[in-house]
Amino acid sequence: MTLQPPGPGNGPRPAPPRPTPPKPAPPRQPNPRPQAPPTPPQQQSAAKPPISPQPQRDSDPRRPVNVVYRIPVATTEFLPGREIVDVIGLVIGVSTRPRDMAHNPEMSFINTAARQEAVAAMVQLALESGADAVVGVRFNSGKISETVSELTAYGTAVRLRR
Repeated sequence: MTLQPPGPGNGPRPAPPRPTPPKPAPPRQPNPRPQAPPTPPQQQSAAKPPISPQPQRDSDPRRPVNVVYRIPVATTEFLPGREIVDVIGLVIGVSTRPRDMAHNPEMSFINTAARQEAVAAMVQLALESGADAVVGVRFNSGKISETVSELTAYGTAVRLRR
C-alpha cells in the first residue's frame, strides 16, 4: 500500500457544508377581504343603500319615486279624451321578492318598488304586442314557495285612435 502525499484530490475530503436551517416563516395573518376602492363623494349621494331585511329605525324611511311609463297605464276601463279602437288582449307583469323580509319602515318602499317592477314588465309586454295603452290594470299577489312571493300586475292592452 502506498501513501500518497496530501494534495488536491488525495487527502481527506472536507466535510460537506451543513445545510442552514430554514428560516421560520413569518406568522400567518388572515387575508383581509378585498376592499372596494372608495367611491367619490359625488357618486355616494346618487347611490341608494341596499334594502336590509333587518329591522331599521323608524326615522327617515326611503320614499318611493314616481315612475312614468312609455305608454298610458290606467286602472279605469277607458282613457279620458282618447278612443280605444282595438283590444289586443291581456298583458301580465310579474315581480318576485323574498318572503322572509322582516317588517321595517322600508316595507312600503319595497312593496311600491315591487308593484312598479310588475307594471314595468306588463308595459314591456304591451309594447311588444303593439299596444298604445293598458287599461283596467289590477294587482294580485301570492306565495310561490316558502321563501318567495310574487306580485302580478295585469290589464288589457289596447290601441288608441291617432
